[in-house]
Amino acid sequence: MHRANLPSKKQSISHCGLALLTLGIGWVVGAGSPAHAQESDATQPPAAIRLAFPFVDRAEFIERGPIQYHVPVEQDDGLPVADARTMAGVEPLVDWLNQIERQNQEFRVGKGRPHKRAGQDRNSPQVTGCIDSVLIAKEGKLVLEEYFADARIDRPHYQMSVTKSILAYAIGKAIEQGKIGSVDDRLVDHLPGLDLAALPDGVDQLTLHDLLTMKSGLRVDKKMARQPMERSDFAQKILSSTKPIPAVRAFKYDGVNCELLVHVLYHATGQTLGQFAGEHLFGPLGITDFSFGPSSSGLDKGAAGMRLRSRDMLKIGLLTAAGGQWQGQQILSTDWIERATAVQVNREKPTQYGYYWWSHQVEHAGRTYRVRSCRGAGGQFILVLPELQLVAVFTSYYADNQPLQHLERVILPTFAQD
Repeated sequence: MHRANLPSKKQSISHCGLALLTLGIGWVVGAGSPAHAQESDATQPPAAIRLAFPFVDRAEFIERGPIQYHVPVEQDDGLPVADARTMAGVEPLVDWLNQIERQNQEFRVGKGRPHKRAGQDRNSPQVTGCIDSVLIAKEGKLVLEEYFADARIDRPHYQMSVTKSILAYAIGKAIEQGKIGSVDDRLVDHLPGLDLAALPDGVDQLTLHDLLTMKSGLRVDKKMARQPMERSDFAQKILSSTKPIPAVRAFKYDGVNCELLVHVLYHATGQTLGQFAGEHLFGPLGITDFSFGPSSSGLDKGAAGMRLRSRDMLKIGLLTAAGGQWQGQQILSTDWIERATAVQVNREKPTQYGYYWWSHQVEHAGRTYRVRSCRGAGGQFILVLPELQLVAVFTSYYADNQPLQHLERVILPTFAQD
């Protein structure tokens, strides 16, 4: 069941007293502040966002003991399963999984590597956090599924900027349906009631493409952006508060772009992000247990705050790897999948950006692969290598970039064997 804006048990434990911080877009706008901008990977949140990062309950940690490989159990959710041992040697995977388990149990009792931000703000942990779920699919089938700490197969996990990637797919679906013209449409043409004369120079020329690539040039007053607003005047207040749009605009990772696109989607379709994604993306994939956080204007937050099961994250990855197809049905156009996951900006950097999807290169055995990914601060990842028919999903707490390292050091060497 779609639990729109309802806190789960895990959320109520981990986020009591912190929920108010998630109500304003300043919570996500802060990700673009100069002092803490993480344009290369989007996985290192600033101090303000770290307030929302406990999302782990040590009292509910499971203790796995020694881990052996087992074939994932087929559930009634449409995910086919297979035995990884028919595709690769699993010994390195088993060793790695046991290492993750040891790290989780160390974290549970307060041991482990010192966290690099410990002491810099009161909400950072003293020791580095861990991965709490790992799922791997090969050739369209789930071949590895493991849960650690307080993660569970049936428990939606908090998502940071993975939410953005879902928003990008929702915008693409609305374009496919003809409810939005194209990415070249002007932003202001999809926000009815705007007083254009009150907007700073350049705002009226911004396109949806500009917002999807984080190259809009919008620089919004963050104090104002944190205040609750009426849905009807949100866009006017946000856009009126920006500095004039410069002639040459640089990439700047800033959630205000996403929140404006949530309003574009609402005006184009009459549905919130959760309603639209639930009907046109999640529904056809058999995803029913999800939620989105509320924005400062009462719509669903588009920059962060979604909750999704790890298995359902994997479905998004499989949909991407298959060019928008799921069980013989075209859920999202192949053209939009390619556009969203293409390298649109940051071409000169190690990590590039598309439409709220990331790209980076990995090498193995003399070959280079482009990884297309959703990334959430703290360690949520959907990693897609279409050439290898390989998808990996991670959820974490304070694990930051650890999953990227594991993909290159363990998963790729295991499943890219000639």
